[in-house]
Amino acid sequence: MLRSLCILLFLFSCLINATQFDDPYQGYIVVENQNEAQLKSLALKQVLIKVSGNKEITALSDSNSLFQNINTMLSQYGYVNLGSTRYFTAVFDKHKINQALTDMQQSIWGDTRPITLVWLISDGQGERKLVSDNVITSASDNVLSQTLQNEQLNRGIKLQFPLMDLDDNLAISVSDVSGRFYGQIASASMRYNTNHFVVAQWQEDSTSMGTLTWQLVTYNEQNKQSRVLINEESRGSKESLITAMIDKVADYYAGQYAISINPDGELSQTITVNGITSLAQLTELTALLGNLLSVSSYSIAHVDVSTVTIDIQVNGGLDSFKNGLLAQPHLQAELSDSNEFNFNWR
Repeated sequence: MLRSLCILLFLFSCLINATQFDDPYQGYIVVENQNEAQLKSLALKQVLIKVSGNKEITALSDSNSLFQNINTMLSQYGYVNLGSTRYFTAVFDKHKINQALTDMQQSIWGDTRPITLVWLISDGQGERKLVSDNVITSASDNVLSQTLQNEQLNRGIKLQFPLMDLDDNLAISVSDVSGRFYGQIASASMRYNTNHFVVAQWQEDSTSMGTLTWQLVTYNEQNKQSRVLINEESRGSKESLITAMIDKVADYYAGQYAISINPDGELSQTITVNGITSLAQLTELTALLGNLLSVSSYSIAHVDVSTVTIDIQVNGGLDSFKNGLLAQPHLQAELSDSNEFNFNWR
């Protein structure tokens, strides 16, 4: 029994380190003084929010029956220590969660969750600097680090901070970020391979309260254009404002990439992908399509030199399907005024 428990804990430890909390169907709850039944409920609540993208889903009356039958939805659970923090972690059955959300007429948000790079100016106590990845990982700012970790777990999205090494310092300055020079910021962001970035400034006052001004921006590498998706300014505590920012970013992504199962049947769509020059690339393309929740099934209709035409049965609407494709780093949409789904492989 003891040997089996040790193996279970080892497997959970490996899983967490490997996925870095990426699986939306896996809940992670910090263990304090809750009993195991409470921990299971908290884990299920976290998973329902991450998979639906709806932070208020557990307020719906239809969710009550799920909490009364938690054990039937669990695949495995256990405990793991990471540093000084002890977590309860629970994996829920993907198909049962998806079916429950479909029955509740809720959207399902799969694995299309863009990594968001955060350029954050911390302005207070006589210092004005860009927050680096080292500040977050070393927890030298405990409030910021803990809030980011908790919210990323709760909403199922990943935020990344720049290294602020020599390359970053040569490419960008605090003035570029505070001045909202999006072209310069986008250029500095390219090394991190992300098309979405947050530009933010935290201005702390003498009461430990402050103002957070931030924008969520997307950058189109093909036409070199930046677009502001969200623009916010609020005053409050650092914890509450960072939490609200992450919630709004997660809500935006859920609106773009979550799908609603169409009760009247699936839609059909043909896409073309140019630049497929090897079997390895074709295999990678088909694996990409197979992992998209908005793709019910697909078949290769035609291959012509380096162009592949694929017929796809689509779950949900075409907008969420196309948004999911646009979020893939290997696919770049061709600029066109038509409604055709043409992409270049990169």
